[in-house]
Amino acid sequence: MGASNLNNKKSEEEKESMLGTYFSVGIVGGVILLTYVIVFGLYMIRV
Repeated sequence: MGASNLNNKKSEEEKESMLGTYFSVGIVGGVILLTYVIVFGLYMIRV
C-alpha cells in the first residue's frame, strides 16, 4: 500500500511539471508571436 501511495504522488508531480512546461512554452510562444506582429506591423506602416 505504501508503494502504491508513492506512485500516485509521483504521477501527480509529473502532471504538474508537464502543466508548467506547457505554460512556459505557451508564454514564450506568445511573446515571440507578439514581437513578430509588432515588428511586421511597424514595417507595414513604414512601407
